[in-house]
Amino acid sequence: MSQINWTEEVESLKEADELEQLDWVRFDVGQHKVKIVKEGNKYLSTLNQGKENEKTITKLRLEIEFNNKKFNWGIPVGITENSLYGQLALIGKAYETLEGMELNLIVKGAGKSRDYTVIEALALMKPKEIKV
Repeated sequence: MSQINWTEEVESLKEADELEQLDWVRFDVGQHKVKIVKEGNKYLSTLNQGKENEKTITKLRLEIEFNNKKFNWGIPVGITENSLYGQLALIGKAYETLEGMELNLIVKGAGKSRDYTVIEALALMKPKEIKV
């Protein structure tokens, strides 16, 4: 186990505190232009599905600009490059940052079937191998 760097932990708390002062964004179905203002940090979120079914997940909080207003955007940390987090990770790797990026976001579906596509990530995705 590695030792916790408490200086870094305190700095991330200050960053989180700055981001918490914004409203949270919820995108409607359609295409949206989003600008990433700050890369933010990871945090834990509890999903309340009844007392017996509480689930804690890790999310990434970004400060964004959408429709000329700043918001917080909470994104579940996914494990595939098709996930919204995976798409943003590909862009972050390619450009070494997300800060300042202007993205074209497509939102489809509703509820748990909601799907996100970041146009700028499509060219960065690995082609799928076809099994014969």
